[in-house]
Amino acid sequence: MKLIDFENLTHCMSPKSLLFEQQGELVLPIAQIYFIQDSPNLRLVTGQKAMSLVQLSTRLKDMSGETQLFSSTLRPIFGFHLRLDEATPHIILK
Repeated sequence: MKLIDFENLTHCMSPKSLLFEQQGELVLPIAQIYFIQDSPNLRLVTGQKAMSLVQLSTRLKDMSGETQLFSSTLRPIFGFHLRLDEATPHIILK
């Protein structure tokens, strides 16, 4: 997924929404972002605590809209779904 597409799809969502990655049946918190070596693209990295949408947006504000997002396993991110049954909305990337 291109960064510009992600931003366009999430701009009306709560900035407090938390980010997760779906890996099969597992849903893991996205804690970090890293540049992919020798590439303008980004790798989302799972960890203990999920970052919020506003934290991700702040870190990526100077990035090109053409930047591609990849999962922690270096697979392209194609979309997401929402989980609204939590106190804070969850954006689950897949």
